[in-house]
Amino acid sequence: MAVPFQVTKNWLNLSSSDRSSGTSNNFTINFNNGGITNNTGGFYGSTSYINPIWFSFPNNAPNIQDNFNNVFYISGNLFAGATPYALLTLTQGVYQNIEQLAFALTTTINTYINAIHGTTLPVAYTGTISVLRNGTNTSLDFNKLVFTFTPGSGETLNIYLFTGTPINYVVTNPYNFGSVVGTNENVFTLSAATPAHTLPYLPNLQVYDIIQIKCNLCKSTYELEFNGSATTNGVLSTSLIMVSFPSANFTVNDSILFTNNNPFLYRQEMNTPNFGTIEIQVCDKNGRLIPFFGEMDFSLTIEREQYNEPINLARVKGDSPYTAPTFYQ
Repeated sequence: MAVPFQVTKNWLNLSSSDRSSGTSNNFTINFNNGGITNNTGGFYGSTSYINPIWFSFPNNAPNIQDNFNNVFYISGNLFAGATPYALLTLTQGVYQNIEQLAFALTTTINTYINAIHGTTLPVAYTGTISVLRNGTNTSLDFNKLVFTFTPGSGETLNIYLFTGTPINYVVTNPYNFGSVVGTNENVFTLSAATPAHTLPYLPNLQVYDIIQIKCNLCKSTYELEFNGSATTNGVLSTSLIMVSFPSANFTVNDSILFTNNNPFLYRQEMNTPNFGTIEIQVCDKNGRLIPFFGEMDFSLTIEREQYNEPINLARVKGDSPYTAPTFYQ
């Protein structure tokens, strides 16, 4: 006798190291189809659901990242040539506190201005710059970055940390460096008359405040696409986001450990009842892949609801006036 409603559940405990291809933040795992694939069945068919249980990955994503937020510009009265400014780059890495960021800025700027660079900077600066965290805990500017310039005779220095001139700044550094160091100023100038400048906001080293886990099997959520296309930009489209969460709420020592405490909050219908692979991407809130060093472990369930032929269907057929009497059969 057929049971009218059946539910089966597969628990999958996997790691990005199990991947068939890809990297730890963007990978594909091929399954044994005979052991894991859901198939359509039952009198009314079946529906499959995917539900995340937990994700764990290293909390070592670079908050200063190449081609993302590590570029700024300087210029000054000793700069010359067709492009009288210099693009400076901080080394990609995890800057764990404001002091590390301040030291990197100090070293990067002084290394450049105190050297001779052909026609762009024909004369090396004799002055130096220091970048420090404001340590006066009674000040409203506590923990903000302070740039202090000790100039040589008549020397001036311009610092560009946001979107402004030079003209190609926005193109080169679209995700500007300003939020990292704490400013929305286009430029500020340091000289003997104005040797120090305190940035208006606290530095933001928490670049990846939101983490999104995308999965190719997801179906039931939607999002607006902002991809620059004239035809699809701003269009409401099916989303592959399995779960999205604030990273700060799930940081545990050197790991980010997300746990799903609500069995129905992230459960969503799968876009296919038959699957042989799973694809996972770890992205920021803008859909860009988040780099990290190491592997990601995760657990999820695949649930299948199957509707079978009703138990009393044979009796219903027998009582139907359109059913031929037994003696005619």
